[in-house]
Amino acid sequence: MYPDIIKPIYRIKNLGHTGNYIETTRAAIGEYIAHLDGDDLMLPGKLQKQVDFLDKNKDYSMVHHLVYFIDKEGNITGKTKARSATVGGINNIIIQNHIINSSNMFRRSSLDEHFYSMPHTLMLHDKLAHMIKTQYGSVGVIPEILGSYRVYSESIFKSASSYKLFNAQLYTMDYAKNLKGASVVAINKGKSVLYLARVRAHYKKKNYTRAAYYLKLARESVAYSYDTCRFGVKLFIKRF
Repeated sequence: MYPDIIKPIYRIKNLGHTGNYIETTRAAIGEYIAHLDGDDLMLPGKLQKQVDFLDKNKDYSMVHHLVYFIDKEGNITGKTKARSATVGGINNIIIQNHIINSSNMFRRSSLDEHFYSMPHTLMLHDKLAHMIKTQYGSVGVIPEILGSYRVYSESIFKSASSYKLFNAQLYTMDYAKNLKGASVVAINKGKSVLYLARVRAHYKKKNYTRAAYYLKLARESVAYSYDTCRFGVKLFIKRF
């Protein structure tokens, strides 16, 4: 229907979701790039509003929007919020990423060798990709719902083990030290958030030994970070 616009890219072998994301992005030739996973949806006006934002704000490298959460059948189950942590620069993203990947549009000029050299086997690439893009400008948010993000149990991330996902997140935090503008303080805070999430997960399973281990790591990253982190388990913390 749109032979001059839609260009299918055929793979000789399966690159995995991260490898396909990198190589498909490499093939893009426009000034702006918008990503959409195959099971997510764009709503009317999305692309134009994001283009208008980036045209107007030259010091921003990326902009995202709010989304509906939908189930396998397309029923709305919730929506995202306009969090202040999703705007600003690279250190906001390092500490905690709230950006749905299918909601972002970014400048092609914000991609560099860090982006193209991300491991194809990386389980989670969203946060690292956002960090790389925000080396070259701020990230903004359009406080409107302009897309839908599908969540269901069969998805690759829902079916993956929490340990594999945690390792992918930890790799991202360790890699952050290579990026322009990334601060040691932000990296340590980001690690603290990850460790405290593990504290909560193991505490719920009554695996107190592992919970104590990750609490120790959190404290080593940011002393008393659990006092201000929403993942802190206060009653458990008092025991250690």
